[in-house]
Amino acid sequence: MARKIDKHLLDALTKAYIARAQLFHKGVQASKIDLLIAEIDDIDGKSLDWREDGLGVTKSAMKKVLDAGGCLHQVFVHPDVLSARPHLIAYYRNIVTISKKGIGQILFTTQRFESGRKTDMPRDDAKAMAAIFNRIVSGVIDSTENYSVGLSRQAVFAEIGPQLQGTCNNMIGKRAAKAVRSLLHEYVCSEGIGTCSTSGPIELASGWRIVFGSEPDVAFYDRGGLKQIAIEIKGSLDISGVQTRYGEAKKSFAKQIAENTRCHTIYLASCYTDAVIEQIQQDGQVREWFNLTSILYDEAEKKRFLSRLFHIVNAP
Repeated sequence: MARKIDKHLLDALTKAYIARAQLFHKGVQASKIDLLIAEIDDIDGKSLDWREDGLGVTKSAMKKVLDAGGCLHQVFVHPDVLSARPHLIAYYRNIVTISKKGIGQILFTTQRFESGRKTDMPRDDAKAMAAIFNRIVSGVIDSTENYSVGLSRQAVFAEIGPQLQGTCNNMIGKRAAKAVRSLLHEYVCSEGIGTCSTSGPIELASGWRIVFGSEPDVAFYDRGGLKQIAIEIKGSLDISGVQTRYGEAKKSFAKQIAENTRCHTIYLASCYTDAVIEQIQQDGQVREWFNLTSILYDEAEKKRFLSRLFHIVNAP
């Protein structure tokens, strides 16, 4: 039996998952992984000498690939291939499930190669990278029963997924912050209580300023330049990350209160759990909290939030 769900939340969830699905489709398309796979398969692997010292390939892993009907260069990196076609790092890096940041920590940044901005790589660098990648994938192959090249290629998409999820999380945060900015911009303009620009802070007629940034996402400064209100925004609708997101906001609020013990901290999140609400009440670092989804989709909640917020601004 389907459980009942709030109409506004359902609408928000539907839009959020449409945006997420679009991002993942476009991300996979932009990775051009299908073209990279086709290019790898088109390479004449017979010309590659795998007997060279220092390539990092174990004999047992090599045998497993060949026994499974694969070609060695479909899984292992040969320096001759990488030095001539460094953009293929994008394929091999995902085979061994190392992020760009990870390989940058181990060796060097690969973005310029993967993007095609740099079209050749010194062979010594190519060999150093081959040794790292091959050592990792050899360890995987040696410990995997019924190994096939297809399995490694499935790992490519498994690695791309978290990368896209990270991008998705950043986009959710930016969209939520943009939505709150638009909300405040619209209110200030409609009430005639300040001047708004498309970028930069909102200047209130009272001398207060509304500044958008990070830690906090939104800050209200009084005419003396003291931060009086700090707002943290968490737009994700993923219930599993509620505790983590509150923890991040809590750290930011601690900084704001350290600067001004009377700073009014407001937490805007798209979803809460009973445990997080209880923690908010116990911690005492959040003066007020609102459901961001309700504010954006429910006119009554939006008015309640804005009324409360600007009551603080206008308080003597």
